[in-house]
Amino acid sequence: MLRTNLAVVQATLQRASTIELHVEGGVRPLVRLAKLRGLLCVAVEPLRLQLSGPFSLFRHTRLYGRALAELVPHLVWCARFELRAACSLRGHVVDVLVESGAPIFPAAPPAPFDSKLEERFARDLARVAPDWDLVREPEAVRAGSALVFPDFLLRHRIHAGRRVLVELAGFWTPEYLATKLARLREVGLHVPPFIVCVDEERACALGKLPASLSVVPFRRRVDAAAVVRRAEELTAQGTFW
Repeated sequence: MLRTNLAVVQATLQRASTIELHVEGGVRPLVRLAKLRGLLCVAVEPLRLQLSGPFSLFRHTRLYGRALAELVPHLVWCARFELRAACSLRGHVVDVLVESGAPIFPAAPPAPFDSKLEERFARDLARVAPDWDLVREPEAVRAGSALVFPDFLLRHRIHAGRRVLVELAGFWTPEYLATKLARLREVGLHVPPFIVCVDEERACALGKLPASLSVVPFRRRVDAAAVVRRAEELTAQGTFW
């Protein structure tokens, strides 16, 4: 029954002209999958994904429709989702709605972490900071004209307003980090501050990091205690989010 329902939804979406997805939790894997499959997808705020359907194209509609259908079983693993599509069925354009709780066959569950580095960081933080919760892949935030998808949200268990966003960076230069954090500051005062953790072995240029940047350097393993100390400094002034 679940496989049949999935097939019905997938076949229906292959006759869609426009699709809009409202998603809470697990949105980044969907964006990553859409990009990997080459779908026409734009993330806008308030957070939703706008996708072109096969019926909006002139060529490769069957191939595009199959790529679009691959997204559907992954929706089951989102905390909440609502899919709305304009589909051409029996000569009429109808609105189709699929939302959380729909009995469709799921894809394989997503991996809890993208890397061993993230997994070790989460485990170390739970051990050294029992007063803080680590939320994986929180909601995206706007930075200028772009949406930023942080790796983690660090939130105090007692004072929930004490929150910090954490990102684990790959290869970097001091100039790159300065530019990145300047862009992240564009999100505005209503968004928690960012901490960027950088691997010292992946520095791509000589130069010291400016002391003003909220950066925690590490080698091979993120220092969870150092991240917590920096989070406490950033949220100790009574300005909560």
